[in-house]
Amino acid sequence: MSRSWPATATALRCYCHRRWLFRLPAVLRMGLQHLLEGRGLPVNDMLLLLRENSFWAGDRSAAGLLRCLRGSDVVVSTWHGTELVAVGRATSDGVYRAVLWDVVVRQDWQGKGAGRRVVERLLAEPPICHAQRVYAMTTHGAGFYQRLGFEVEPNQNLMILERP
Repeated sequence: MSRSWPATATALRCYCHRRWLFRLPAVLRMGLQHLLEGRGLPVNDMLLLLRENSFWAGDRSAAGLLRCLRGSDVVVSTWHGTELVAVGRATSDGVYRAVLWDVVVRQDWQGKGAGRRVVERLLAEPPICHAQRVYAMTTHGAGFYQRLGFEVEPNQNLMILERP
């Protein structure tokens, strides 16, 4: 990827994508996303960002990613010109709980405000902004989330049921 612009957060553009648009074929979706939301989010671009910048998304498929985007209440993408630099998504019941998922920042943009922009936008969007409690699960990013106001919750345990 060419990087001809200075890497600053002020040059970033953040877009919010609604899940119903991910139900449309890509040919229709991209045009409508651009028209209604300001920019389309190509699933393959997001998949590449996840695969290259996270250890946990290497085995995701385009079909699986599209399905999870359809089930997300909010999807946010952050761009520097034509380059996707950060993404995140969230789900919520709209009242009590919300969860941030798949917040990923391209490595050369980490520490430059791209992740902050994604999380702040996710937190501001309905129904996430109405939830009493917002969860963020992370392996290595606790400090990042703490700088955004999240706290470590010592009284809860993460429980996992893995299915083949």
